[in-house]
Amino acid sequence: MHDGVFFEDHGIPVATVISSEFVRAARAQADSLGATDYRTVVVSHPIQPLTREEVRALADLAFDEIVRRITA
Repeated sequence: MHDGVFFEDHGIPVATVISSEFVRAARAQADSLGATDYRTVVVSHPIQPLTREEVRALADLAFDEIVRRITA
């Protein structure tokens, strides 16, 4: 979150990807950094036990949102 907020503050678009387990923690971090409008791209949790193909499928699902965030 710190890096994402830092880069956004410096005009560099960011798409911070988090798993659904960390939505509240990410929101708290962003709020504490003064980035109350900071948005993340959320994928399903857990990620660790997934196969490479399953992770690729998650990335494919998030791809359009990631592109929107960094090209807006």
